[in-house]
Amino acid sequence: MKTLSFISLATAIALLSGCGGSSTTDTAGITTTTNPATSITVERGPILKAIVVDANGQKAVEDGNGHYTFVTKPTYPVLATGGFIDVDRDGNVTVGDVVNDINLTTTSGDVLTIATTLATNPKTKTTMEQIAQDLNMSIADLYTKTPSESKEIEAISNAIYKYAQEHQIDNLLDLNATDLTDANLTTEIHTTYSVYINDDAHDPQQEEEDLIQTIYGTTTSVLNIIDNEAELEDELSQIEAEHENIDIDSLTQELEKLKNEYEIEYGDIDYEDDGGATSSHYQGRSCFECHGSVTTLSREVEDDENENDENEGSENEGSEGEDGENQFTSGATIFTMLHANTDDATKAANNYTLRLVLENGAGIARYNIGRGTGNVNGTFNAGINRYTAEVLNAQGEVVNSSATNSHDASRFDCNSCHNTNGTNGAPGRIVSFQYTIQPVTDTNTTVPTDTNTTVPTDTNTTVPTDTNTTVPTDTNTTVPTDTNTTVPTDTNTTVPTVTRSFANDVAPILQTKCAMCHGSSGNFTITNSTTTYAGVVPWVNTADAVSSALLRKATNQSGHGGGAVISSSSPEYITIRDWISEGALNN
Repeated sequence: MKTLSFISLATAIALLSGCGGSSTTDTAGITTTTNPATSITVERGPILKAIVVDANGQKAVEDGNGHYTFVTKPTYPVLATGGFIDVDRDGNVTVGDVVNDINLTTTSGDVLTIATTLATNPKTKTTMEQIAQDLNMSIADLYTKTPSESKEIEAISNAIYKYAQEHQIDNLLDLNATDLTDANLTTEIHTTYSVYINDDAHDPQQEEEDLIQTIYGTTTSVLNIIDNEAELEDELSQIEAEHENIDIDSLTQELEKLKNEYEIEYGDIDYEDDGGATSSHYQGRSCFECHGSVTTLSREVEDDENENDENEGSENEGSEGEDGENQFTSGATIFTMLHANTDDATKAANNYTLRLVLENGAGIARYNIGRGTGNVNGTFNAGINRYTAEVLNAQGEVVNSSATNSHDASRFDCNSCHNTNGTNGAPGRIVSFQYTIQPVTDTNTTVPTDTNTTVPTDTNTTVPTDTNTTVPTDTNTTVPTDTNTTVPTDTNTTVPTVTRSFANDVAPILQTKCAMCHGSSGNFTITNSTTTYAGVVPWVNTADAVSSALLRKATNQSGHGGGAVISSSSPEYITIRDWISEGALNN
């Protein structure tokens, strides 16, 4: 039997929030809404005695025949691991059944299948949705139908299962889109479906029995068909032990990682439109273009003791702008996707709002829900310095936040930085979920080997052989003085000095690579017209140039909202590194 492996994704653990159903918008803009589920069907054929958990670590109770029930509504994603495929559909683990070695998961709906797992995997989701459309299925069918009730899902499940067994794959989340296309899996799925749809006597149970026997007889897979009662008893004992000793915390962490990766790519899993306001009103645009900004304001910033007081006022507070638009201190749009397009109300988050937690306990400033889905605005006293921005759901719970005290009053026009791709350090839109973006893996994250960092080998560093070092035969009885008898001075015995100029070499690089995001505000500021030396030197370490924050940020080795802007093997990197090594002079 294959060793069961947990889901492994290269992302950092994200904070979970919320529970219940989901509203998923695909790449074509089609929104699929599914109801919250407490009962989950796990099917390859029906899978018995699996471990089924949600993203909060809640474990479901088995009802039989592949059905599992959560005590409360599960928080997605949900994962099923282990158990037995009930090949004969008798509701019991018996001789002839198969040990399940495929982990199944989903981000919505009430079924766990191979189709939901591939649709949940961010790397194969788009390809799976295309396969669904090719088979005349709705995208919702991927999340709601099982192989026993849908020939389309059955064809997907059987083709992928056969491929996984033949290639020793027990974690479908390791697959990517090219695995589906390059291995002709999409063709296999279509061919298999054509056979099923044209067979009036098609029987899913018989088809699975034939598939199992085919795999078992023609592949080197260690697919484990239970052959006798002794083996059955042993397998049941192992499953019982796994249920008792399963590390729920590890499963939960892996589901958190999956949730984070999925949400970064496709949006908030937990978001559920409650039927509130859905009107469009310039979502994602700069609010101040129309609404301006006020400096004498009507609402007070709450102190900490009044944090839970009800908000007062509305969008109509404040004075009017030039075109009759109401003015306010700050405005923003909250989205369900990190990289949502401007004016896209379908990806805006209804009934979420913001608050600003001011530094040093100075108080809390709250926002009103404005006109148009996802839009919020606030009016509060002037004089706010640094603050932490937090996103609140309809229940007043914090579901996302900025870094502590990372913003100041220059950032009140939120959408100007939180645009589709993000500027000035913003990673993208303000969104209704917490996420963690893992730095891009760069093979050049180590210090590049540079022959100039060590003393170059120079044949002139030793005493040259010189026939004149001995006393020549000469009629003169004294030995003539010969300056060649000493080691000649060779400037190549040390590292050649190459002076890098801040003004001529370093500043142009920073203006080209950094100024587009690091404008006139923030803790690292580079204007388009000039780069001040004083603003740069706090980010360098002349004792160890490659550990300088300036270089580690630029190459995304220490996490950088703008990603890697140079690589550690580039001429720009070497220039800045050498300038720092030379003392980071203001030259």
